[in-house]
Amino acid sequence: MRGIKKMKLLFGSAQDIGKRKEQQDDFYVSDPCRTDGSNPGLLVVCDGIGGLPCGKEAAQITCDAVKNSIMSEKRISDIHGALLKSLRDANRALLDFIVSKGKVMECGCTLVAAALQDDMLFWISAGDSHIYHISGKSITQLNEDHTYGKVLDAAVARGDIDKSIADKHSKRDALTSFVSFWEVTKVSSGKMRILPGDSVLLCSDGLYRELSEDEMIDAYYPDPMKWAGRLIEKTLLKNDPYQDNVTVVIASALE
Repeated sequence: MRGIKKMKLLFGSAQDIGKRKEQQDDFYVSDPCRTDGSNPGLLVVCDGIGGLPCGKEAAQITCDAVKNSIMSEKRISDIHGALLKSLRDANRALLDFIVSKGKVMECGCTLVAAALQDDMLFWISAGDSHIYHISGKSITQLNEDHTYGKVLDAAVARGDIDKSIADKHSKRDALTSFVSFWEVTKVSSGKMRILPGDSVLLCSDGLYRELSEDEMIDAYYPDPMKWAGRLIEKTLLKNDPYQDNVTVVIASALE
Protein backbone atom coordinates (compact mmCIF):
# COMPACT_ATOMS: atom_id res chain seq x y z
CA MET A 1 0.00 0.00 0.00
CA ARG A 2 1.37 3.38 -0.94
CA GLY A 3 1.95 6.00 1.70
CA ILE A 4 0.63 9.53 1.76
CA LYS A 5 -0.09 11.39 -1.47
CA LYS A 6 0.54 15.00 -2.30
CA MET A 7 2.97 15.52 0.56
CA LYS A 8 2.44 18.74 2.49
CA LEU A 9 5.81 20.32 3.17
CA LEU A 10 7.31 23.24 5.02
CA PHE A 11 10.66 24.51 3.72
CA GLY A 12 13.39 26.46 5.47
CA SER A 13 16.85 27.80 4.66
CA ALA A 14 19.67 29.81 6.20
CA GLN A 15 23.18 30.82 5.20
CA ASP A 16 26.18 32.70 6.56
CA ILE A 17 29.52 33.74 5.04
CA GLY A 18 31.41 32.59 8.14
CA LYS A 19 34.95 33.99 8.40
CA ARG A 20 35.56 33.89 4.65
CA LYS A 21 35.89 36.95 2.40
CA GLU A 22 33.40 35.65 -0.17
CA GLN A 23 30.24 33.58 -0.09
CA GLN A 24 30.93 30.58 -2.34
CA ASP A 25 27.88 28.54 -1.32
CA ASP A 26 24.65 28.77 -3.27
CA PHE A 27 21.26 27.16 -2.71
CA TYR A 28 17.73 26.90 -4.03
CA VAL A 29 14.44 25.98 -2.36
CA SER A 30 11.34 25.66 -4.52
CA ASP A 31 7.81 26.66 -3.59
CA PRO A 32 6.38 23.76 -1.54
CA CYS A 33 3.00 24.44 -3.12
CA ARG A 34 4.44 22.99 -6.35
CA THR A 35 4.54 19.46 -4.88
CA ASP A 36 1.13 18.60 -6.34
CA GLY A 37 2.01 15.91 -8.85
CA SER A 38 3.51 18.28 -11.44
CA ASN A 39 6.92 19.68 -10.45
CA PRO A 40 8.51 18.10 -7.39
CA GLY A 41 9.66 20.12 -4.42
CA LEU A 42 13.34 20.83 -5.02
CA LEU A 43 16.22 21.55 -2.64
CA VAL A 44 19.74 22.29 -3.90
CA VAL A 45 23.01 23.13 -2.13
CA CYS A 46 26.26 23.86 -4.01
CA ASP A 47 29.65 24.72 -2.50
CA GLY A 48 32.40 26.23 -4.66
CA ILE A 49 35.71 24.35 -4.50
CA GLY A 50 38.21 26.16 -2.32
CA GLY A 51 41.58 26.74 -3.95
CA LEU A 52 40.15 26.75 -7.48
CA PRO A 53 39.20 29.92 -9.38
CA CYS A 54 35.59 31.12 -9.70
CA GLY A 55 34.17 29.01 -6.88
CA LYS A 56 31.34 31.49 -6.35
CA GLU A 57 30.42 31.47 -10.03
CA ALA A 58 30.65 27.68 -10.28
CA ALA A 59 28.21 27.25 -7.39
CA GLN A 60 25.76 29.80 -8.80
CA ILE A 61 25.89 28.36 -12.32
CA THR A 62 25.42 24.79 -11.10
CA CYS A 63 22.58 25.70 -8.75
CA ASP A 64 20.77 27.65 -11.49
CA ALA A 65 21.29 24.87 -14.04
CA VAL A 66 19.83 22.21 -11.74
CA LYS A 67 16.91 24.44 -10.78
CA ASN A 68 16.10 25.37 -14.38
CA SER A 69 16.46 21.80 -15.62
CA ILE A 70 14.01 20.40 -13.04
CA MET A 71 11.53 23.23 -12.62
CA SER A 72 11.11 23.99 -16.33
CA GLU A 73 9.49 20.60 -16.93
CA LYS A 74 5.68 20.53 -16.85
CA ARG A 75 5.57 17.02 -15.44
CA ILE A 76 8.39 14.61 -14.56
CA SER A 77 7.70 10.88 -14.65
CA ASP A 78 11.31 9.82 -13.96
CA ILE A 79 12.65 12.06 -11.20
CA HIS A 80 15.91 10.16 -10.78
CA GLY A 81 16.58 10.51 -14.50
CA ALA A 82 15.66 14.18 -14.36
CA LEU A 83 18.17 14.79 -11.56
CA LEU A 84 20.93 13.08 -13.54
CA LYS A 85 19.99 15.19 -16.58
CA SER A 86 20.21 18.33 -14.44
CA LEU A 87 23.76 17.34 -13.52
CA ARG A 88 24.67 17.03 -17.20
CA ASP A 89 23.06 20.41 -17.82
CA ALA A 90 25.25 21.86 -15.08
CA ASN A 91 28.34 20.36 -16.75
CA ARG A 92 27.45 22.09 -20.01
CA ALA A 93 26.70 25.39 -18.28
CA LEU A 94 30.10 25.36 -16.58
CA LEU A 95 31.80 24.53 -19.88
CA ASP A 96 30.03 27.49 -21.52
CA PHE A 97 31.21 29.70 -18.66
CA ILE A 98 34.83 28.61 -19.05
CA VAL A 99 34.70 29.12 -22.82
CA SER A 100 33.32 32.62 -22.23
CA LYS A 101 36.41 33.41 -20.14
CA GLY A 102 38.63 32.64 -23.14
CA LYS A 103 41.10 30.52 -21.16
CA VAL A 104 41.39 26.99 -19.85
CA MET A 105 40.85 26.80 -16.11
CA GLU A 106 39.63 24.24 -13.64
CA CYS A 107 36.67 25.27 -11.52
CA GLY A 108 33.85 23.42 -9.88
CA CYS A 109 31.60 22.88 -6.91
CA THR A 110 29.91 20.21 -4.85
CA LEU A 111 26.26 19.43 -5.47
CA VAL A 112 23.54 17.85 -3.39
CA ALA A 113 19.98 18.01 -4.71
CA ALA A 114 16.77 16.49 -3.37
CA ALA A 115 13.41 16.24 -5.12
CA LEU A 116 10.24 15.37 -3.19
CA GLN A 117 7.07 14.22 -4.91
CA ASP A 118 4.03 12.60 -3.31
CA ASP A 119 5.64 10.64 -0.43
CA MET A 120 8.98 9.95 -2.15
CA LEU A 121 12.41 11.53 -1.81
CA PHE A 122 14.95 11.30 -4.65
CA TRP A 123 18.47 12.68 -4.33
CA ILE A 124 21.84 12.96 -6.06
CA SER A 125 25.20 14.29 -4.90
CA ALA A 126 28.78 14.80 -6.01
CA GLY A 127 31.40 16.00 -3.57
CA ASP A 128 31.14 16.34 0.19
CA SER A 129 27.97 18.33 0.84
CA HIS A 130 25.53 16.24 2.88
CA ILE A 131 21.91 15.14 2.83
CA TYR A 132 20.31 13.76 6.00
CA HIS A 133 17.01 12.04 6.75
CA ILE A 134 15.62 12.92 10.17
CA SER A 135 12.85 10.98 11.89
CA GLY A 136 12.24 11.85 15.51
CA LYS A 137 15.64 11.73 17.25
CA SER A 138 17.16 9.59 14.50
CA ILE A 139 19.40 11.22 11.88
CA THR A 140 20.98 9.36 8.96
CA GLN A 141 23.34 10.67 6.30
CA LEU A 142 22.01 9.38 2.97
CA ASN A 143 24.86 10.15 0.60
CA GLU A 144 28.50 9.18 0.37
CA ASP A 145 31.36 11.65 0.71
CA HIS A 146 33.49 11.71 -2.43
CA THR A 147 36.80 12.41 -0.71
CA TYR A 148 40.26 10.88 -0.77
CA GLY A 149 39.69 9.95 2.86
CA LYS A 150 37.31 7.23 1.67
CA VAL A 151 40.08 5.82 -0.53
CA LEU A 152 42.51 5.91 2.38
CA ASP A 153 40.04 4.19 4.73
CA ALA A 154 39.53 1.42 2.17
CA ALA A 155 43.30 0.98 2.00
CA VAL A 156 43.40 0.69 5.79
CA ALA A 157 40.65 -1.95 5.70
CA ARG A 158 42.69 -3.96 3.18
CA GLY A 159 45.77 -3.67 5.36
CA ASP A 160 47.69 -1.67 2.76
CA ILE A 161 48.47 1.32 5.02
CA ASP A 162 48.41 2.11 8.72
CA LYS A 163 45.35 3.89 10.12
CA SER A 164 47.47 6.60 11.75
CA ILE A 165 48.90 7.50 8.34
CA ALA A 166 45.48 7.57 6.71
CA ASP A 167 44.00 9.75 9.47
CA LYS A 168 46.77 12.36 9.14
CA HIS A 169 47.11 12.33 5.35
CA SER A 170 47.38 15.89 3.98
CA LYS A 171 45.01 15.10 1.08
CA ARG A 172 42.37 13.36 3.19
CA ASP A 173 39.72 16.03 2.52
CA ALA A 174 40.51 16.36 -1.20
CA LEU A 175 37.45 15.74 -3.39
CA THR A 176 37.42 12.76 -5.75
CA SER A 177 34.21 13.88 -7.48
CA PHE A 178 32.55 17.24 -8.03
CA VAL A 179 30.67 19.18 -10.68
CA SER A 180 32.85 20.78 -13.33
CA PHE A 181 32.91 21.03 -17.12
CA TRP A 182 33.71 17.33 -17.57
CA GLU A 183 31.29 14.43 -17.08
CA VAL A 184 30.87 13.47 -13.44
CA THR A 185 31.51 9.72 -13.25
CA LYS A 186 31.06 9.26 -9.49
CA VAL A 187 27.58 10.23 -8.30
CA SER A 188 25.80 9.24 -5.11
CA SER A 189 22.04 8.81 -5.56
CA GLY A 190 19.03 7.12 -4.04
CA LYS A 191 15.37 7.24 -3.15
CA MET A 192 13.24 6.52 -0.11
CA ARG A 193 9.74 6.99 1.23
CA ILE A 194 9.09 9.98 3.48
CA LEU A 195 6.56 9.75 6.31
CA PRO A 196 4.64 12.52 8.09
CA GLY A 197 6.93 14.12 10.67
CA ASP A 198 10.10 13.30 8.74
CA SER A 199 12.55 15.97 7.60
CA VAL A 200 15.24 16.17 4.94
CA LEU A 201 18.27 18.40 5.60
CA LEU A 202 20.90 19.43 3.03
CA CYS A 203 24.02 21.35 4.02
CA SER A 204 27.51 22.41 2.98
CA ASP A 205 30.53 21.21 4.95
CA GLY A 206 30.58 24.49 6.86
CA LEU A 207 27.76 23.05 8.98
CA TYR A 208 28.68 19.42 9.64
CA ARG A 209 32.37 20.13 10.27
CA GLU A 210 31.27 22.26 13.24
CA LEU A 211 28.12 20.52 14.50
CA SER A 212 27.72 16.85 15.35
CA GLU A 213 24.61 15.01 14.25
CA ASP A 214 23.35 15.12 17.85
CA GLU A 215 23.78 18.89 17.85
CA MET A 216 21.78 19.13 14.63
CA ILE A 217 18.94 17.23 16.29
CA ASP A 218 19.21 19.32 19.47
CA ALA A 219 18.61 22.45 17.40
CA TYR A 220 15.31 21.03 16.06
CA TYR A 221 12.31 23.33 15.76
CA PRO A 222 8.97 22.43 14.11
CA ASP A 223 9.24 25.42 11.77
CA PRO A 224 12.12 24.47 9.40
CA MET A 225 12.95 28.14 8.77
CA LYS A 226 13.59 28.63 12.50
CA TRP A 227 15.38 25.29 12.69
CA ALA A 228 17.73 26.33 9.89
CA GLY A 229 18.39 29.63 11.64
CA ARG A 230 19.16 27.89 14.93
CA LEU A 231 21.63 25.60 13.16
CA ILE A 232 23.50 28.59 11.76
CA GLU A 233 23.51 30.25 15.20
CA LYS A 234 24.91 27.12 16.89
CA THR A 235 27.58 26.86 14.19
CA LEU A 236 28.73 30.44 14.61
CA LEU A 237 28.77 30.07 18.41
CA LYS A 238 31.64 27.61 17.95
CA ASN A 239 33.67 30.73 17.06
CA ASP A 240 35.95 28.86 14.68
CA PRO A 241 38.47 31.43 13.38
CA TYR A 242 38.48 29.55 10.06
CA GLN A 243 34.71 29.13 9.82
CA ASP A 244 33.76 28.21 6.26
CA ASN A 245 30.67 29.45 4.43
CA VAL A 246 27.71 27.59 5.90
CA THR A 247 24.40 26.76 4.21
CA VAL A 248 21.46 24.62 5.31
CA VAL A 249 18.10 23.92 3.65
CA ILE A 250 15.34 21.78 5.17
CA ALA A 251 12.07 20.22 4.06
CA SER A 252 9.71 18.94 6.79
CA ALA A 253 6.67 16.78 6.07
CA LEU A 254 3.63 17.85 8.04
CA GLU A 255 2.04 15.30 10.37
